[in-house]
Order: sequence, then C-alpha cells, then structure tokens
Amino acid sequence: MEETEGIEVSEADIADVVDDVRDFFLNPNHPIFTSRGTPSSIRPDSVYHVGQLEVLFEDRHFHFRTTRAVRRLREEGFLRGEQVAFDGNRVIVVWRRNLRYTKRSIQDHVRLVREYSSDAINKATGDYAEILTDLGLTKLRFEVVSRNSREYRGQRWDATEHDLDFIAERQGVAFGVEVKNTWPYFPPDELAIKLRLCAHLGLRPLFIARHRHSGQYEAVRNAGGLLYIFKSKVFPPGQEELVRRIWRQMRLPVIVWNEWRPQFYTTIQSFIDRLSAPQLQNTDQAITLNRGSET
Repeated sequence: MEETEGIEVSEADIADVVDDVRDFFLNPNHPIFTSRGTPSSIRPDSVYHVGQLEVLFEDRHFHFRTTRAVRRLREEGFLRGEQVAFDGNRVIVVWRRNLRYTKRSIQDHVRLVREYSSDAINKATGDYAEILTDLGLTKLRFEVVSRNSREYRGQRWDATEHDLDFIAERQGVAFGVEVKNTWPYFPPDELAIKLRLCAHLGLRPLFIARHRHSGQYEAVRNAGGLLYIFKSKVFPPGQEELVRRIWRQMRLPVIVWNEWRPQFYTTIQSFIDRLSAPQLQNTDQAITLNRGSET
C-alpha cells in the first residue's frame, strides 16, 4: 500500500483505474464521451495529454491515480506516448498503440495546449478569478482588509515567502482567502503552508479552487475552514472563442462567467451561518476549534 498526497493507493485501486482508462480508449460509449454537455470531438482514437486525462477522469478517480494508470498502460504497450516541450513547458501526449498517422493530430493538440497555457492566458484567468472573488466577498458582506498579504493585526508570517490573496473579515471573524483557478489540484505543499499561515495569523481558511481531492477537503475542514470548488476553469469575457475550442477539441471544463454562480454564495453563507463564535488558537500546524464550535 502506497500513499500519494495523503491518499492510500493500493494495487487494486490502480487496477480498477487502469481498466477504466483502457475502456475509455476502446469504447465510444464510455461515460466520459456520453456525459451531458455540448458535444465535443473527442473519441477513443483521439490523442490526449496526461493532464487532460487527469481532468476528464477527476469525477471518477484522483488525478494521481489516473496518471499512474496511464503510465501502466504505456508500460503494457496499450498506449504509446511522446513528450513535447514548448515555451519552457512540457506535455506527455498519449494515444492507442494501433492508431496510425498521429503526427498531425499531435501537432494540432499541442498547438491548442500551448495557446491556453501561455503566460498571458494563465495570468488573465488567475487575475479574473481573484476579481470575481473580490466582488463575491463584497456581495457576501465581507470586508477585505488586505490583498496579497501575510500580516494581520501585528502578526506576521515569515517562515516562507507565501502570502494570501485576501484577508477578509465578517461578523468579527477573520478569514484567509486563497483562489486557485487551475487544472491541477491545489499543490499539496502549498496547501499545507497556507493552512499554517492562516493558523499563525489567527485566520479561518476560506479557499476557493477549481477542484480538489477528498484529503484536501478534510485538511481544510479540520483547520476550521472551507474549501469551495467550482469545477470549470473560469475565463474572462472576451475569451469565448478560445473556450469553445478548448471544450470542442479537449472536453475540458471551461466557462466564461461574469460572476459566481448562486452556489458560491449559498455555500459560503451556509459556512458562515454554522460558525458560532469560534475561538481560534494560533498554532504552527493548524487551527483547532473548541468543541461544539461547529455543528
């Protein structure tokens, strides 16, 4: 039994994922192809990159289990693969071994990955998610007291160079707010540091991310906080054409929003309502709630 990102991984677990990924590359009626949504062009004989497969399967398997399954299928010879480098990045493109004439498909695939992975697009999507969060916090009657900060009420975090996107207050409770509008999960080392940072400053974590695995949800919950997920990577207005191409060619969850969906507000409001005068204890590891502070 191995452990990855705090999640135990058994051979039986990986065997089930291997079977599922294998079926995906053989069966045009696999649930991922037939799930609800605007039709896309992906099919069993398409080429894929590993990060894309992680996201396509994330409602079925943790990212790292999908990656391990793909590696196993490459070792078995069922899948072929090629590493492609561009602009300081790299992707591993994979396809079923009996496919022929894949060169053009790989070039088209990597061209789109390169486009949406550019520094300009990454900055635009990251900044826009923070703008939406700022507006959302205001709508929820939070007072944002600082941005990109690691200091609160005379207490400063100096153990690392990390900071928080926002520090906000509501009803006498202070929150450390972090936003991740990315395909991968919240990086585990960074998540651990951000939880320590919040604990050190006496803040409840309020983390907003595109996706997470259950271990991350529990880590934030055990620290007295909330990890809200929104599932689709959010792009700013003006990127509708790119979003359509990403969905059509890769079926990755992407969307253009002008504001958060109602669930954002109801989930965070429900979290606030559950708080009953919590006593935050500053430690270097986590925020510990007094017994009975949450129901």
